[in-house]
Order: sequence, then C-alpha cells, then structure tokens
Amino acid sequence: MRRVVILGGGVGGAVAAMELSRRLKTDTEVVLLDKEGRHYFPPSYPWLVMGWRRPEQVWRPLSRLKAPHVSLRQEEAISIDPDERRVTTDAGEVSYDHLLISLGAQLDPSAIEGFAGVAHNPYDLEGAMGLARAVRAFRGGKVAIGVSRLPFKCPAAPYEIAFLLDYYFREKGIRDQVEMEFFTPEPAPLPAAGPAIGDRAMALMEEREIPIRVKREMDHVDPEAGVVHFKAEGQMAYDLLIAVPPHTTCEAVRRSKLTKEGPWIPVDRHTMRSSYDDIYAVGDVTSIPTPSGHVPLLPKAGVFAHGQAKVAARNIAADLAGGPEVRWDGYGLCFMEIGYGKGGMVRGNFYGEGPPSIRMRKPSRIWHWGKVLTERRWLRKLFR
Repeated sequence: MRRVVILGGGVGGAVAAMELSRRLKTDTEVVLLDKEGRHYFPPSYPWLVMGWRRPEQVWRPLSRLKAPHVSLRQEEAISIDPDERRVTTDAGEVSYDHLLISLGAQLDPSAIEGFAGVAHNPYDLEGAMGLARAVRAFRGGKVAIGVSRLPFKCPAAPYEIAFLLDYYFREKGIRDQVEMEFFTPEPAPLPAAGPAIGDRAMALMEEREIPIRVKREMDHVDPEAGVVHFKAEGQMAYDLLIAVPPHTTCEAVRRSKLTKEGPWIPVDRHTMRSSYDDIYAVGDVTSIPTPSGHVPLLPKAGVFAHGQAKVAARNIAADLAGGPEVRWDGYGLCFMEIGYGKGGMVRGNFYGEGPPSIRMRKPSRIWHWGKVLTERRWLRKLFR
C-alpha cells in the first residue's frame, strides 16, 4: 500500500485531499495531518472584525471534509526528512511515498520589538476577535494601520480592513474624531497587480481620507510612547495600532532541507514540485518566482493555494497511477470589501504570460455579493 501524506488542512491541503480522494481510491492511502483538525476561511475575518460573522461561522471541522478516502490525523509536524521519506509528528513518525506540504505562513509578532501584545491584526481567528473588541471600545484618536514587513499573505486584506473601519466610524458618527493613516513597505498598494491597479487603490484611499506612506518597513514599536518606528526613516504615532505581523514558516519547514534562502520552499511554478521529485508544496509556504515584472515573487493568497493544490494533487496521482503532467497557469482573483455593501475585484494572470491581463473591477454591490457567494459555496462544497 502506497501512502501520500498531506501536511496542513488549510485551503491547499483541503483541496488536495479532495482531489486525491477522487483520483486514488484503491491501492494508495492518503493521510491528512493537521495540528488543530480545523479548516478556517480567512477571507471572512474582516467580516468577523465588523461583527458581521460569528467565530463558529468561519471554520469547519476537517472531519467533515468531503474526502471519504482520506484519513485525518490531528497531529503537528515536528520535522520533515526528505531523504528518509519520513515526517515526525507530536504523535510519532509517518512514512510516505509522496508528500504534499500546505503548512501555510506562520505569524511571527515576536520578530519586532514591542509588537506583540500591542498591535492588533485580523490574520487569524484570535487576532480578528481581539481586533473586533478593540474597535468596539475605540472612541476616537489616531488609528495607524498597515503592513510591518514583506512578504505577507492576503495582499488586499489590510487595505480592506482600512476601508471597512472608515465605513464603520462613519456609520457610528465618529469619523471626524478619528485620524487614520496607512503604512506599508510596498512601493505602492497591491504591487503584484501592476501600477494601474495600485493607482486605483491609492485613489480609493484618498477618497476615504486615509493617507498612505509607502516604503515604510517597521523597525520597532514603543508601546509607552504609542509610536511606530520605521527602518529607513520616520515614525507614526497611534492610539490604536493595527498591523500585519511578520510572516515565517513553521519550524518543521524551516529546519528541513527543502528551504534555500529564507524560510520558504522553492517550487516549480507550474508543477508545484520541490527540489525532491516526490515532494510538492503549495500555497503560502512556497516561494515562486514570477516573470511579470511587477514583483519578483508570487504573492501569498488562498486563491493561488486552491489552484496550485489541484495541480499538485493531479501530478501526484499521475506519478502513482500514470497520466500526463499538468501545469498551473498563475491565474487568480481576489475581492476587496470597501463598505457600504460594495466591493472590488481583481483578477487575471499573475505570471504575466498572456490574456487575461490583470484587471480591477469597479467597486459595486455585485462584487460584494460575489465574495458572499464565494464564502457560502466554498464551505458547502468542501464540507458535509
């Protein structure tokens, strides 16, 4: 009996498990390892911050995943030995014939002095709930919001939070008592989508009276003074600090032979195969170069993990059962809520390899409902 092991039950891991369940049913065991046994839907976290979702609405138990030929084990990966084809977990050792890694990016607030315990973020369930409480208690003052360091996942999320908070404060009638300012190490908003879309995002920020400082990488936070200090120059005062924490990978990935420079796993950008022929990686854990010219590496986003996982799973099935290799095309889309029941949508080929080009649709109610329907369909499609 051959065995395929999937590490991580997020977007990539769940999609890969379903795909392999359909394609490998008889002589191959598929094992999904996840430390929590839960699948979260992070695109809904901004709605959780706004009070439009409850915590139990944005996650599902992986035991309800529609992958009947997959064994779920709630275990945490401790180390990966690609030479011995073995994963060590907190419950023992698991051997494999093929390995698919979808362990995502790990938030690392301790990487910045003064950040932990002060800065709020909507990048995990606990952080989103904490930010929701902080927003409800806020009565006025300076809101500093932005991105601490690169790379970070869900590129539109911090901008989405800024727009939604502006909407929230206006609805509460206190926007004139709130000063908002955005900061980011990026040269412009959403650089992977190209300068035209960055300009449109900047215009939206200006309309909402949210000035933005670009090329500002966070150095440290002074909680007593209520000030963010940047590496190159300058600082920003705050009464409420909302910031994307630095990202890294889990220790099992960082200590493995799969990483090269930095904590991420380089993979072939079309097949998702790592430097080992029997190991694939998808989603935020990867480092994927792009030829688009806008950014050197593909942004980290769930929509990319979705497409990559399907390709990786099909290529694993082809390795084991025969069949042609398939390739991922770099296509993706994302929604960006702006409040007032409206949202924008960006989509296109992020590899820059031909049509369709990356475009941003004008914010409207259509794209807000597009995100709502995406959430509903995703959870219904994947889970019983």
